[in-house]
Amino acid sequence: MEKKTSLSTSTAWYSVGNFLIRSISFLLLPLYTNVLSTADYGNYALLLSVYALAAVFYQSGMQSALTKFYLDESTLEGRRKVFSSIFNSAALIGIILTVIIILFSEYVSKVILGTTHLSILIDLVFITLLFDSLCYYGLQLLKTKEKARRVVALSFVNAVLNFSLNIIFVYYLRMNIEGIFFAQLISAIVFLILLIPNFSNEYKFYINKQTIKLVTIFSLPLIVSGLLSSAVDVSDRFILNIYIGKAEVGIYSLSYKMAMLMNVFVLAFRTAWIPHAIKAYKEGNYSKVFGETFKKLLTGGFLILLVVVLISPYFFEIKLFNKNLLNPSYKAGTIILPYILLGYLLNGVASFYSLYPFISSKSILFLISDASAFVINILLNLIFVPRLGMVGAAIATTLAFLASAFYLYAKSKKDIKILYPVNQIIFLSLTMIIFLIIGLLIKNYFIDGILILIYLALSSRQTKFNFKNLFSFN
Repeated sequence: MEKKTSLSTSTAWYSVGNFLIRSISFLLLPLYTNVLSTADYGNYALLLSVYALAAVFYQSGMQSALTKFYLDESTLEGRRKVFSSIFNSAALIGIILTVIIILFSEYVSKVILGTTHLSILIDLVFITLLFDSLCYYGLQLLKTKEKARRVVALSFVNAVLNFSLNIIFVYYLRMNIEGIFFAQLISAIVFLILLIPNFSNEYKFYINKQTIKLVTIFSLPLIVSGLLSSAVDVSDRFILNIYIGKAEVGIYSLSYKMAMLMNVFVLAFRTAWIPHAIKAYKEGNYSKVFGETFKKLLTGGFLILLVVVLISPYFFEIKLFNKNLLNPSYKAGTIILPYILLGYLLNGVASFYSLYPFISSKSILFLISDASAFVINILLNLIFVPRLGMVGAAIATTLAFLASAFYLYAKSKKDIKILYPVNQIIFLSLTMIIFLIIGLLIKNYFIDGILILIYLALSSRQTKFNFKNLFSFN
């Protein structure tokens, strides 16, 4: 067995790894914005939204069940039974869903994109989703085993391959959106081949009925919960498309891509947090440690929010070879960045409080939380979008994530006692807000840099974070 890392080290690995991976993805934005029109990018965003919603059914809520039931087993045979049953079930479900969608791809294309001529894109999206889902379970196993470095290394190789194929298909061959998904499909197939040796020792070609029965009972609420959670994240695109148009969807979605740094941080935290938190809770004496973890989560998120909001507009002014790095046609979307970033951070807070549904085996709480967020999101989008456009959509999504986080906090506070460093949290929050307002009012890159460095120094001191320990073992 590999030596396991601490929560901070795992989070650091996932954060740095995901940052590098998403940075590679970010390098594609200049390509996309200069090759795709805002309307084309709107189509691409709608397809990604369909992908996100469909992924819930492909994964069938079993990703969380894999972590839970795998850790419940103490023998290799027991863990092999859990992983094999879940992986094979997911593969079977994915194949069936993919065949069905391909048979009706023209109809799906008409409903989503308004034309049957783009049905090939629907086919590509769902074939890609099948392989991506299988890769996801291989990665989930490695994450459950807390092998952060291996996850990062394999994911990085996949990202580099995907980037290279995008350059070939989108830039040189000018295959437009079709080239993007061809690149993703080939990358997913290669990624799965690379992952197989990492889980072959725990794989058998069979499905244990009793295991799947238990997994299904646990996972069913998570399917609906996951669907609602994804809907909260992407439904605004469809509403924007109805009221405003595909160009607005394209601009709005690019801003989400620019906010990916926060999403990387939140995903890294969530990945490392759940396995670690379950073990820490069982061992006891967690209250103060959890409080410090919460403070670090907020502090890291506030720093990212400050950096992205203040720095992003300058990317549209940078020119390479007399050509804008990012097409200025998309710059209008920077106005919604504070809302998007805050929404992602609140999603991270919800992840922090998601420990309780795991330790209590009450996965229904995820369903209630996400259902509440979904209803709030849809209602507020329908109210705000016709009046405020994409700003209204961003505000609606942020408030929906707030509702989700608050619900999980309210349900967990009685059973999970956490000692919060309240004064430090208030200080860091107010400082971030003040610095953000100053930066937005002055709009000077030198002042922005100074504000970011000061906040970095203050947050490092408050959290006692030492960068030299970033990759050390505790």
